[in-house]
Amino acid sequence: MTRDEILQAINDQGAELNAMLADLPADAFARPVIEWWTLKDLLGHMTMWRQVAIQFIAEYKRAGAPTPLGLAGDAAVDAYNKRGVAARRDLPLARVRAEFDAAHRDLVAAIATLSDADLTQPLPAPWNEGATLERLIAINSYQHDPEHIAQIAQLKLRAANG
Repeated sequence: MTRDEILQAINDQGAELNAMLADLPADAFARPVIEWWTLKDLLGHMTMWRQVAIQFIAEYKRAGAPTPLGLAGDAAVDAYNKRGVAARRDLPLARVRAEFDAAHRDLVAAIATLSDADLTQPLPAPWNEGATLERLIAINSYQHDPEHIAQIAQLKLRAANG
């Protein structure tokens, strides 16, 4: 995808998510969405991965390549996710929402500084063949978000149906 297409996808999903969240009462954010994760946990999780994408962009601009997180396998990713949720679990909802909004704005601003060539240039080792900055941004934002937007939609449907 081009930079403009990425920005459009991220902004469209952000608008969809904000519209879904706008009419929810505060207590809805304490309800489980998936397994033991609450809606507040889910927003914190999405924030964490946006922050990873922002970090990758900053490292790319500074050093020519981002540093891998070192998460080999699903178990390592699951553990990283659990640590991210735990780090925000006791934060007030207002702070989690503010961090989410800031991460969205910061990601959009960081992507806006990139060229299409920056996004599509293959990353050097230790990245796998075919890895690009566009791919790293995608898996941490606009390809990741639809799953969680659908989960939030299901939460709202369950609440509406009693």
